[in-house]
Amino acid sequence: MQRIIILICLFLSAGIAKSQQINLDKAQKAIDEGYFERAYKLTSDALENEVTKKDPLTYYLHAISLFELSKQDFFVKKNPEAFKDACKMVAKAKLRDKDKKYEGKYDEFIAELVKINNALAEEEYKVNRYPKAIKLYTISYGLNKDIIAFFMIGKSYQMSGDTASAKSYYKKLISGYEDTKNSGQEIENPIVDPFLFMTDVYWKKKNYDSANYYLELARKVFGDKNSKVNFYQYLIAKDQIAKEPPSSLMMEIVRKALVYNPADTFLIKKENALAMYLIRNSIDGPNPAETDTMIFQFARNKALKGNNPAFENLKKIDIFLQPFAENVLWKMSDYYYTNTHDKAASYLAKKYIIKTSVNNDTLVPTEKEIAARWIKIIEFAKENESPGFLALLITQATTDYPASKELAELKKKLLTK
Repeated sequence: MQRIIILICLFLSAGIAKSQQINLDKAQKAIDEGYFERAYKLTSDALENEVTKKDPLTYYLHAISLFELSKQDFFVKKNPEAFKDACKMVAKAKLRDKDKKYEGKYDEFIAELVKINNALAEEEYKVNRYPKAIKLYTISYGLNKDIIAFFMIGKSYQMSGDTASAKSYYKKLISGYEDTKNSGQEIENPIVDPFLFMTDVYWKKKNYDSANYYLELARKVFGDKNSKVNFYQYLIAKDQIAKEPPSSLMMEIVRKALVYNPADTFLIKKENALAMYLIRNSIDGPNPAETDTMIFQFARNKALKGNNPAFENLKKIDIFLQPFAENVLWKMSDYYYTNTHDKAASYLAKKYIIKTSVNNDTLVPTEKEIAARWIKIIEFAKENESPGFLALLITQATTDYPASKELAELKKKLLTK
């Protein structure tokens, strides 16, 4: 008799389970046909059944029913938490879908839920109710790992004054971008703010290396054209320059900032003044090869920019933008003379003369060719330069080539006049 009762119970349980599965099929059909109230009732019953309440589908269908009914005033009056409950149902469905049977099937529906939930969170954020915004954005992120929601959690913590929590979220977001980039995948709609926030954190501490590190990470994601990243680079460079003595390190800072802000007047003038200072000091030093490297590197870089149409307007600001490197050498010599650095002016004049004595850079000019070039340039300077600069050129030429009769005669002629 007991065995019969057990069999009857099993039969009834199987029948009930089958009946509830049929209810889920009916609920799906009702959703497809737009009968959301019916779907809601059917899935509510299914949630009470021991078998179907373990089925992720029950929760997905119940979530869809709740979501659609949350658009109806009559339903919301009775169930004010309808939309919130729909989000909870999706979370429960995902939790129960351990074998990923429904993975991807309801992505569009979940994305719509997240979009609306993010809008609700944004309303809270805009009126400074950050704890509420964090709670809602956290729900969104839990539904489909929405990056906007994750970012806004960090942003809400930032605005609420919880810098430590903001840093935690921003660092995770940056790390995620790095991983995506390193894997060769494209980052969809990346957000620059976390990089700038972390840059700002270290900038305020005067930790410039770490601040620049986050700007470099940003460039890997956004490239070199992001105006916000470039502006931060400019501001940090100015701050560093203000505290750094004239040195090759300062030049490195200036030139790095110029890469991303090539038309900035402050940086251009700073680069020129610093280069002239470093070269002048090097001329007084023991290593002429190092000095010449600095000179010709500066001249080549200016000539490259001078030939670039994009920098045409800068020629009014930067006197060293010339079409050829040798023209830059001449301008450098003139600059030093104007600023009463005669030794440096003479040194640069010599470099210019040697560089332009022959038309072929691979040939070493003879003393006769160099002297001839001195004569030609002195004749030019007589008509176009100040008497003092002309005197400097004559003195340098006759000092270097005392045996040149032509130079001696030219000097005598000019002195007579």
